[in-house]
Amino acid sequence: MLVYNPALYKKLPYDPIKDFAPIGLMARAPLLIVAAPNADIKNARELLEALKKSPGKLSYASPGNGSPHHLAMELFKSRSGLFLVHVPYRGAAPAVQDVMGGQVPLMMIDTSSGMPHIKAGKLVPLAILSAKRIAQLPDVPTMVELGYKDVEAYAWQGLVVPASTPKDVQLKLNTEMQAALNNPAVRKKLFDAAWDPVPSDAGMMAAYTAAETQVWHKLIKDRGISLE
Repeated sequence: MLVYNPALYKKLPYDPIKDFAPIGLMARAPLLIVAAPNADIKNARELLEALKKSPGKLSYASPGNGSPHHLAMELFKSRSGLFLVHVPYRGAAPAVQDVMGGQVPLMMIDTSSGMPHIKAGKLVPLAILSAKRIAQLPDVPTMVELGYKDVEAYAWQGLVVPASTPKDVQLKLNTEMQAALNNPAVRKKLFDAAWDPVPSDAGMMAAYTAAETQVWHKLIKDRGISLE
C-alpha cells in the first residue's frame, strides 16, 4: 500500500506520504523460495544448479503481478542474473495449492504463510531472503550465504493514521503499540507464526518506508512492471 503501489499504478486515490502519519512498525516476516515436494529440488544448491544449467526451464507461481512475492523473485532474478518463468495466479491460495500439487515447481512465499505447509511436508524451503537465518528454519540459508548480496524481502506490517490525527494521539498510540509488542505473550504468538516483532517509533517507520521505497521503485522501473 505504501511502497509498491505508487510505482505500480500511475494514479492512486491516496498519497502514501501526505495522507498518512506513521505510528510505527509492528512486525515483519521474510520471504523465502520454496519447492514442490515432487520437484526434485531439495535444497538451495540444487536450485542454483538447475537454474544455471537450464535457464528458463523452471517456473514459479505467485499470487499475481506486482505482488510482494512476484517482486521478491524479480529482485532475486535481478541480483543473480538467473531466469525463471513467472506464472501469476489470482490470489495466494490457488498459487500455493498448485505448487503443493506439483503443477508449478517453485514459489516465493512469506514465512508466516508458508510455515504450516513446510511443517506438514507439503512445501520444501530452499533459501530465505533475510539478513540472517531465522530460528524457525535454522537449516535454510540466506541469499548472502549463497553469494548474492542485497537480496532481502520482507512482508511487513506497520500502523498508520490519517495525517490530520492530533500529535498527542499519535504518540499515545505508539506508546500502547510498543507496550503490546514487548509483551512476552504477544511476542511468543508472533514468533510461533514466524513474525519478527519490530516495535519502533514514527521516525523509524518513516525511514524504513523510505528505504524500502528506494529499493522497490528502482526494481519496478528497471524490470518494467506495471499494473496499468
